[in-house]
Amino acid sequence: MPKRIEELTVTDLESNRWCVYHNDEEGYDSFEFVIPDTHPGFSEHIIEIELANFIFSDGTVLKGLFNGSESFSVFHNGNWHDFWFGVSKPSESIMAEFKAFLTKNRLALPVTAIAVHSGTSRTYNGLKYIDDTRAICELVI
Repeated sequence: MPKRIEELTVTDLESNRWCVYHNDEEGYDSFEFVIPDTHPGFSEHIIEIELANFIFSDGTVLKGLFNGSESFSVFHNGNWHDFWFGVSKPSESIMAEFKAFLTKNRLALPVTAIAVHSGTSRTYNGLKYIDDTRAICELVI
């Protein structure tokens, strides 16, 4: 059964591999839905939403996801925290919330995020986005 991307949990990602799902006849848009590897439409040849491990510089390891493109998001206490914001520069309030998350949980940056299946990895010293010149920028925390 297709599942909304925002409803995916770490447990889902640990239990199955997931890929985006598009089916016009059934009304499923690949920007909104994913399916597990138990679904007949699963394909490892399209965008896969993967389990990722986040290794913080203090040695703490948390789990999260990699969206198959650029975005890594860590999961902690029922909340997803994004490291990639695409063409949207993170606001001051998002930066403050992220810093509070790190401080409250004694997490030290940089963090290395590694996708379990593809091995794709990124290192973050803060939150990344693309500016008006199409350059990748990082707001260091």
